Amino acid sequence: MRKTLTARGNGWFLNIPKTWIKLLGLQPETSKVQFKIKNRILYVQEIFPDNPDYDKYLVRDLSRKNTSWGLYMPNSILELLDINPETDSVNLDIEDNVLIVRKAD
Repeated sequence: MRKTLTARGNGWFLNIPKTWIKLLGLQPETSKVQFKIKNRILYVQEIFPDNPDYDKYLVRDLSRKNTSWGLYMPNSILELLDINPETDSVNLDIEDNVLIVRKAD
């Protein structure tokens, strides 16, 4: 799925469809997700405080925007992904309960 980012404060907001949140098994009000970046691809998955990787990666809450939920991404994350949010779109995929975000071609 191709999506655009919207400006939010000093960063950018990625709206995630509610059906995708359900497919990922996330509870938007309480779930925490970790960000992992490898080869300019962002991997987002649920993480719990007792997980040994909890302190190794950036842990975020899902953010609310009106009736939608999504991810707030600071500019530094977008720079690591080589994404210019003003001109680029992102592709979203789900694989094994992991949301994969990459720059759209």
